[in-house]
Amino acid sequence: MSDGPLLTEAELRGLDRLRIIRRRPSSTENPGDWRTGRVGSGALFADHRDYVAGDDLRYVDWNVYARLGDLVVKRFETEENLELTICVDRSLSMAGAKSRAARRLAAALGYIALGRLDHVRLAWLPTLRPLPVSTHRGKGRAGALLDALASTPDEGRTAHGQDVARILSLTKRRGLAVVLSDFYEPQNLVSGLAGLRARGMDVVALHVLDTDDVDLPLGDSLLAIDRESGAEVKIDVTRAFLDSLRATWHRRADALERWCVQREILYQRMEVHTPLWDVLAEMLGRGITVGKAT
Repeated sequence: MSDGPLLTEAELRGLDRLRIIRRRPSSTENPGDWRTGRVGSGALFADHRDYVAGDDLRYVDWNVYARLGDLVVKRFETEENLELTICVDRSLSMAGAKSRAARRLAAALGYIALGRLDHVRLAWLPTLRPLPVSTHRGKGRAGALLDALASTPDEGRTAHGQDVARILSLTKRRGLAVVLSDFYEPQNLVSGLAGLRARGMDVVALHVLDTDDVDLPLGDSLLAIDRESGAEVKIDVTRAFLDSLRATWHRRADALERWCVQREILYQRMEVHTPLWDVLAEMLGRGITVGKAT
């Protein structure tokens, strides 16, 4: 991997002010520091609803009744521990800028979650042997998580379906799964996402893109080598070839996004040159995973 820490001290201090938010109710029963969206008798006020006969009078908002004469009941949002699985693509097609960008964002999400006592599972695609998943909990484990993200080499070929099956064999809880990948898989780029969704997990697909992949020098003759398969092909970089390459690149991303939307998988493109904070801000704007800590 690249030299230098994935996250600076200033970035870590900024991340301390964030938290992971999952929009759907969770299946976990552990109390914790995670707002789930499930309404009940928890600690965080959510909203009001009209009183109906039989409601517990302890939850009537008597201040509203005194001011407006409306009989309403307070509703609360429960808090739970987040079960976060971060799947990071380390195949050879990711080597370079894509790998660094993916690992920085994975480090940021993991650090945020650990600071809130959430469970973080780090899984690699391709998986590591003998253990495909490392489990972390508590801020004291942040150093180990960041070290693993910084030091694990990029190697191997993409086989997300097979790798996700190994990961799920060791993951009993559902929770939230975040996949960071360029989704370069000629046979079936959605197989891993489909496996996670079939398990009942909420899934976020972060599509790591590098415009340099399709920014070839016009007029040159090149020997292109597939990093994963080693296949070679000679290319004359004409204007027509570049236009076709870029159009195919965009169509592939658009097709993946449509597939995700149809299956309630949250999808976001992440260009490698976009600053980390801009990526996090876009995630917040889309309501995907990060929000201000309360």
